[in-house]
Amino acid sequence: MLQAGATPSSSDRDHALVIGASIAGLLAAKVLAEHFGRVTLLDRDAIATDTTLRRGAPQGHHPHYLLERGALAMEELFPGLRAQMSSEGVPIQDFGEAMHILLPYGWAPVAPTGVKVQSFSRPFLERHLRERVLKLGNVELIGDFCVDGLTTTGTPPAVIGVHGRQNGTAQVITADLIVDASGRNSKLPDWLASIGLSRPAERTVEAEVSYTTRPYEGRLDNGFTCAFSLGYAPDRRQAGGVLGIEHGRSLVALFGAAGETCPTTEQAFAAFADQLPIRSVPEYVTTHAPCGPFHRFIDRGNRWRLLHRQHDWPAGLIALGDTVCVFNPIYAQGMTVAALHALALRTSLERRETTRKYQRRAAKIIRTPWLMATSADLAWKRDAIPLLARAAHWYLGKVLMAIPNDPDLYRHFVRVQHMRTAPTALLSPGILRRVLITSATSNLVQERSSRRRSQARR
Repeated sequence: MLQAGATPSSSDRDHALVIGASIAGLLAAKVLAEHFGRVTLLDRDAIATDTTLRRGAPQGHHPHYLLERGALAMEELFPGLRAQMSSEGVPIQDFGEAMHILLPYGWAPVAPTGVKVQSFSRPFLERHLRERVLKLGNVELIGDFCVDGLTTTGTPPAVIGVHGRQNGTAQVITADLIVDASGRNSKLPDWLASIGLSRPAERTVEAEVSYTTRPYEGRLDNGFTCAFSLGYAPDRRQAGGVLGIEHGRSLVALFGAAGETCPTTEQAFAAFADQLPIRSVPEYVTTHAPCGPFHRFIDRGNRWRLLHRQHDWPAGLIALGDTVCVFNPIYAQGMTVAALHALALRTSLERRETTRKYQRRAAKIIRTPWLMATSADLAWKRDAIPLLARAAHWYLGKVLMAIPNDPDLYRHFVRVQHMRTAPTALLSPGILRRVLITSATSNLVQERSSRRRSQARR
């Protein structure tokens, strides 16, 4: 068992237990299998090797996009993963050539960016990860297990296992390290309180996101893998697009922000799509056959449990992925952060760090994507926006205004979006000068156009 501040010995690494066998849990299990004699994955769903959509991951019906930084992290954990998925019909493509994206001020350039991506459904990725993890000789998956709480020893309490129910039968499972990867609905705050520890403080930035998805047969007829119209605060609350996935199918997803509700009926779905400023989405809906029902998911936005600040964080327990931080899904950051958390776990285990030290590592990974997501989402409020978020959103607007006529700027922007470079890259002197010149020119053109319209009305 890991004691606070102590350096664990080899006897501390007999058994590791992971709560949640979704993507974050599978990635954590791969790392733990390198350092522990055996690893047990627990999940409330009954999961077979080839399970696809399941009750415990309702968001699996909706588009998921793996940023390049996340894909590279998973490749580091599972060498050959990208090539294997490519051989099954999801080729590796350049983001700028595969994605046809309508930005708030015009179309993104169709040009190489150097960022390589693949387009698939979440169940497709999860199945490949699960197959690889379960082929490891020291990993076991136990399904139909509902964790009710943590078991502890000593004062202050150190976590030594979990108690719960498998198929209704009470069980206690002990381990040297417990990893909570149960996701956005984790009961971790309740579990900590029940053993006499503090509930974690939280940060929240709400975006009130609603999205409805339906699968269709066939890909876009224009040759792109994806066509998408972005929303943008504070006025453009509707977004949507078509995303090609495996087996020659596509997902049509409609998004609403700031309380905009997405429909789940045939007529209303088509009408919503028709309101988007991108014709390829309604045209696709009317010319391709659906192959499944509508699914709607409502998400409050961004929530960060500040576990790294918890003064009484226990030995024997870590949390990662969505258990720690949930992002607005429109930014596609969650799976990438989970992969980076898994790599951080590998580093922490190699250095035999305490569980509190790991939570600080996990927090450092979260900071940049949190800033990127929340700076955009705070702009939905229209008033009482923090000064830093207001400035960031203002500058982002200038960048988006310049991108349609600047492929090189778009390349830099995509690299930031995919977490390959820091957002500060967009503040380099050269880029800053180009963005501000474009903005000034655009404002001048708009003023002249407005003046002409005014004169014509006289």
